[in-house]
Amino acid sequence: EALLSLINDILDISKLEAGKVELEAIDFNLVEIVEAAVALLAPTARDKGIDLRVSIAPQAQSVYRGDPVRLRQILLNLVGNAIKCTARGAVSINVAARPANRRGLVRTRFEIADTGIGMSPAASAALFEKFHQADTSITRRFGGTGLGLAISKQLVEMMGGRIGVRSK
Repeated sequence: EALLSLINDILDISKLEAGKVELEAIDFNLVEIVEAAVALLAPTARDKGIDLRVSIAPQAQSVYRGDPVRLRQILLNLVGNAIKCTARGAVSINVAARPANRRGLVRTRFEIADTGIGMSPAASAALFEKFHQADTSITRRFGGTGLGLAISKQLVEMMGGRIGVRSK
């Protein structure tokens, strides 16, 4: 499974760099996508004794037009990393709708919060770079290649969004 995940990440980053990723534009239920991603990660959180919380604002509980597969991939990367780096406590996923822009498009904000180890400002600044890990001890403790967040950043930007991190 780990090898397959690595191969898929390498293929995704290669396709993104080559400009060969095309986003779908289909209708999907946002609640179903979030719940499906959480359902995949819930056993890992439960095994670690971590409380996994989901809050989707009523205004965000709607049908959207976009790429549900890529949105799920982003959520799996973000929530999976939060669970991986949290030894105890909780990981929460909060989804809120933003007011429509001038073109009438509703923007959605996804916020993933955890009670994990935190990061230095330098590590936070480089978090979404390819193959970046906060330090080598993080790689040894938690695993990973440093590709998932770089992929997520590129996908979010292709969707017209922004991605960032705050740590304390």
